[in-house]
Amino acid sequence: MKINSNTRIKVLLDADQEKVIDALVDLNTNFSKLRNPLLRNLLARRVTIADACKVGKCTVEDFLKSMKQIGFVIDETIEKTNATEENLIDFSRPATLLELDARSFLQQNKDPLKDILQMTTQMRIGDRLKIINSFEPVPLIHLLADRGFLHHTEHIEDKLVVTWFEKTTAASVLVELPPEYQQDNEQVLFEKIFQGVAKNKIKYIDVRHLEMPQPMMQIIENIQDLKDDELLYVYHKKSPVYLLPELKKRGLMFVLNHKSPTELDMLIYRS
Repeated sequence: MKINSNTRIKVLLDADQEKVIDALVDLNTNFSKLRNPLLRNLLARRVTIADACKVGKCTVEDFLKSMKQIGFVIDETIEKTNATEENLIDFSRPATLLELDARSFLQQNKDPLKDILQMTTQMRIGDRLKIINSFEPVPLIHLLADRGFLHHTEHIEDKLVVTWFEKTTAASVLVELPPEYQQDNEQVLFEKIFQGVAKNKIKYIDVRHLEMPQPMMQIIENIQDLKDDELLYVYHKKSPVYLLPELKKRGLMFVLNHKSPTELDMLIYRS
């Protein structure tokens, strides 16, 4: 298989996951993050080799060399990498600032993404978010760029990276519905959509008993062949923060009904 700096990590893992991860960990222990099934399944598809080298703190040349040693063919014709484009922020302009130190989350083996996304919902246009981490959060940069955020990264010292985000657009409505629906509360909205689909067109799945990342994988498997007039009804334990951006990328609509702190129903359908 031919690869280059623009190849996504998921392509490598699909070819030989165990061998690729072992080779990358030998190259740099920062790549041990790929042993985490949650991070591997949710983020590998977003990150190119060039992006991964920023996180792993190695050169693209060394990365490709390690892959060549385990059988991949390097495409020498590709010269320019599809690196994440940095949108410069005008720091001369005063702005409201929110801050989160992701290192404390990672030290407790917790993922800070849910807290970060919650903070972004509180931001107004022009507000800034400062994320402190031990590496450049490339997947987060991609995610927030899709939502209209500018970003700027500063490598202060070894294992100290500060990434700034600035909100430039208003938050988009997660579910695009007729205007008369958009003022309804969550439960009423959920019921209106549910009642508007024929019962024989609704498929039910229950992922409450599954361990991460199985719920997301199960849901993605069931939406592959979802038809325009069909609805997927999901019984879940909590809001699937990683899944929602993936559904939007696939052009799918969704609405949530938070029934309790440990119980959530979800509807997924095509526009």
